[in-house]
Amino acid sequence: MSTPVDLLKNSTAIFTLGPEGTFSDEAARVFQKKPDLLRYSSTFAEALLQVSQNPKSAAVVPIENSVAGTVAQVQDALVSLDLVILGEVSLPITYFLLASADPKEIKNCYTHSQAFEQTSRWSAENLPQVSPQFTRSNIDSGLQFLEKVEQGDESVAAIVPVSFAMKHPQYLFAENIQDFKNNTTRFLLVKSRGELQDYDFTRKKTALFVEFQEDRPGLLYKMLSVFNLFGINLCRLESRPSKTTPWMYVFYVDFYNIPESQACLDVLKTSMFNYHILGSYDVYSPEN
Repeated sequence: MSTPVDLLKNSTAIFTLGPEGTFSDEAARVFQKKPDLLRYSSTFAEALLQVSQNPKSAAVVPIENSVAGTVAQVQDALVSLDLVILGEVSLPITYFLLASADPKEIKNCYTHSQAFEQTSRWSAENLPQVSPQFTRSNIDSGLQFLEKVEQGDESVAAIVPVSFAMKHPQYLFAENIQDFKNNTTRFLLVKSRGELQDYDFTRKKTALFVEFQEDRPGLLYKMLSVFNLFGINLCRLESRPSKTTPWMYVFYVDFYNIPESQACLDVLKTSMFNYHILGSYDVYSPEN
């Protein structure tokens, strides 16, 4: 297996959600050890659009959280922007709450939408009166909170990563407020597909986008039967609206590669399924 750094040898820029200190930034640093190549975007969509327009660049974005599920805009952009997956890394996600007053006095809480989803039960139980104020990133949540506190507003709180909370311990109100202890997010390293046509099925995983040529009973069963025929283990299966025909759906399929991966895909194509390979790639650990 190649190292994460090997995947980006020829890249001139790595786009990810900023500012510095976001979970996306942490994931990007697994793949890119040179911080001067990191370029911070204000949204996931902006990061992906940038990489689609710059062939020598790459992006690191979240694709799925173990609690909140798929990041839909990222998943759809893999197809609409013709991107290819180079690698994957998973990070544990921990949230702390910052506040400057008694919780009964809190009216507004700055939070990223993903953070709010991953802490919704805790928030409902402990801050039922609070209105979420959605921000562009978890770090932005903390910065907006600090700005309000400096202005004398003590009715605010913020859901932030542990790294940000540790820099401002005077406001630390609650630790580990994520709803599930093993909260984890998968991040993908992606780039513009360009001329890439060949895929290395010796890598750990392959991701597919699958469309049906016609709508009829048993289509999903038939697709799954092809993977079962070759003994291929699926690690993710998700349906999404097709975007082109109302109430028609497409499937995103991730599976673990075996020597027969290509043979399986050949049979899939002859079974009235159109598929688009989103990448064959390895899975890395944060310690790489």
